[in-house]
Amino acid sequence: MVLKNTLKILCAILLCGVCAVAAEPAQASPSDSVSQLNQVDKAERLRLQNKLGHDDLHALCSGMKGCLNIDVPGCDELDKKPMKRVKYDEEYCAPYHEVVARGLSTDMKTAYAPEIFARLGRQYRAIYENVGSFPSDGNIISYLFDNMPFTAQLMNAYLETNYVLEYTHPNRRYFNGSNGRSLSGEFYWALQDSAGQKLGLRNLFFGYGHAKVLKWALHGTAIAYLDMDPVPGNTIKYKLTAIVFPGNSVLNSIMQMNIFKKVVNEKIDHIVNDVKKSSGQYFSGNKEPMLKNANLKSQENIQNVLDFEAVVNGAPWKLGDYMKLKKLREEQRKNPSQTAPLRVEEFQKIKEIK
Repeated sequence: MVLKNTLKILCAILLCGVCAVAAEPAQASPSDSVSQLNQVDKAERLRLQNKLGHDDLHALCSGMKGCLNIDVPGCDELDKKPMKRVKYDEEYCAPYHEVVARGLSTDMKTAYAPEIFARLGRQYRAIYENVGSFPSDGNIISYLFDNMPFTAQLMNAYLETNYVLEYTHPNRRYFNGSNGRSLSGEFYWALQDSAGQKLGLRNLFFGYGHAKVLKWALHGTAIAYLDMDPVPGNTIKYKLTAIVFPGNSVLNSIMQMNIFKKVVNEKIDHIVNDVKKSSGQYFSGNKEPMLKNANLKSQENIQNVLDFEAVVNGAPWKLGDYMKLKKLREEQRKNPSQTAPLRVEEFQKIKEIK
């Protein structure tokens, strides 16, 4: 059940990213207006325009001014002019206040801050929500999110599928995912808590998704909040909110329709059904597929299996512990007098001492 819901959440983020069908607007020609910016701001404007394109530069500058009253360095007066047919009211500006309250920096030098705020400044957006609960605790969830490749490989071992979740940067904030068939995406884990609170339980993702549906190749971007809260009865409630950005009024109308949302849910259900099969077998005590799978027989994955089962059996775990424990084990291997790898329980005692 825990494995099922963890991958359901990750795949839902993936799917919401690809549902912004042809969401990227055509790039307009740069404004011919004479800017009064100084040389430093001119250079910053050029940097942002090269990163975003002219249309999204306008969306960034006007949205930050209209919703947060922030003059972004590099934006001239025309850039900050309100977007046509956009009313900067409480409803429209709510996502701005949400991401800032969660701790996203408004400094445009911050990774993906320009892209996130530029998307929020577009005229059209569609919002999808997925809520649920599952029996678990924060330790198991933290381990599965702390070791995404193993999470996907564990499911593949039971279903002989080709799901992929892998980190693409040493800081483990960038990752990509695929269902091995028609869906793929690249994501940035922008926030792993909310204003420094609830590590691993308050998350903000930004991602690019790709999909093949019949003869169509679809692509788009999404911003997703994922909130999880332990409640009495050893249960975790979760809520996933994804914001996607249709590129025109026609797409916006389609993406607001119940039938479109139904198609999205059906695609999610297809993946969830796969996950149900694998997690159902694991938590019912069937370890044979896991023990026989060639990919899980590597030295690294054998250790992952041992660590995961220790956490399932009650050992504590926090997001970030995977790399800390890996570093300690590497240091231990350099000492010839110590041959047995650190166990999770020993690692936790070391943390308590420190």
